[in-house]
Amino acid sequence: MSRRVAREELFKIVFESELTEVKIDETLASYMLRDETNLNTNEKEFIEKYSNGMALNDDKITETLKSNITGWSLERIGNVEKALLKIATYEVLFEDVPAEIVVNEVVELAKKYGDEKSHEFINGVLAKVVVEKNR
Repeated sequence: MSRRVAREELFKIVFESELTEVKIDETLASYMLRDETNLNTNEKEFIEKYSNGMALNDDKITETLKSNITGWSLERIGNVEKALLKIATYEVLFEDVPAEIVVNEVVELAKKYGDEKSHEFINGVLAKVVVEKNR
């Protein structure tokens, strides 16, 4: 299974959710109906597990991000950055994946989809999230 592929598809779902202001689990349902991605079963299960986990823990994810973003409000952050931060924060807080892997993968997605400073901003916020979790 390629977690990188699955994480990128998850990003697209969360990004669409942010853009349309539709809950992640509803966006996931719509996404799975129109799946044009040729994802394998493991990748689909990863996306479903993470989407549902993010939907269930949205308040904690949002609260964690708000307390770790300096000089900005979560509402002012672009949808690309917000989607990537939410995915990584969920994964750091609720999944058993080393934080370095999570941050690296999300920073790579930020380089691909964000503007030139996105990856630095995301890396800085996630460093604080990881420190807070490990306290």
